[in-house]
Formats: sequence, structure tokens, C-alpha cells
Amino acid sequence: AAVRDDETGLVWEKTVETTEMSWTDARAVCADKNVGGRKGWRLPSISELSSLVDPSTRSGPTLPAGHPFTNVLMDVYWSATSVTDNPKNAWLVFFDTGKATFAFKTITFHVWCVRGTMPAGSTNVECEKERELFLSRRMGAGSDFYVSRR
Repeated sequence: AAVRDDETGLVWEKTVETTEMSWTDARAVCADKNVGGRKGWRLPSISELSSLVDPSTRSGPTLPAGHPFTNVLMDVYWSATSVTDNPKNAWLVFFDTGKATFAFKTITFHVWCVRGTMPAGSTNVECEKERELFLSRRMGAGSDFYVSRR
């Protein structure tokens, strides 16, 4: 089953996989996914993934109250967004705090696939402007940090 976000137009997996994997494997799993007979899944950008976060949530995963998702863990999820000045790293979101950071793509984290159009001009390596906008809106300046190991 899938859930359509009316605000963004994106379609998200309703039941999230609980297996951790590397960034490369996460991209492959999403590309091969078939949910409700539909293909075309992908790893979300950092701004798309962070759009699910409700920063006012104080317990459980940082999702809005009454959200329809299942199996969402209070843990870390990959985005498709590579770090512009270091493509060996990618951005991710902590669903226990709602914060974002980046880590080596070889480390294993969770995956949440999405369907729909990626922002114009984006590829797996998104522009620095989007990252700066994301950070300023979600966390305030200077609040990102680096994860080197789990």
C-alpha cells in the first residue's frame, strides 16, 4: 500500500522496510520495488524526506500525529542527496529527533522509498542551494553534524 501526500504530490510507502542497508543498496532496492503493482520508486531527496518530519512531535517517530505509516522506526533514513563537496557521503534524516546530517554511503541505515517527480534540475547529487535552504528552514544555521560510524 502507498500514501499520497497532498501537500507535495509525492507517494510514499505506507509500510516501511526495517532492514538497514548502504546508500547504493537502498537506491537499488527502491528502483526494484513494486508496491500495489506500481514500479517507479526511488530514494527521496533530503528536502522530500524532511517534508515528513513534524518538529513539534516529542515522542515516537517525528511524524505528524495520526500519520498513516507503519514500521517507521525512531532511527536514521537515507536520502538520495549526495553531499555536494564530498560525493562519498549522502544526507539522511533522524526520525527520532527530526534532524539531518550526512554519512559515508557505505554505512547502513534505513530506507523509505517514494514515487513522484524529483525537484526540477535535481539528480542524485542535488544543488548546494537546496541543501542550504533545507538546513535554514529545518534546523537553523550551523546545526548539521557528521556521522562517521554507528
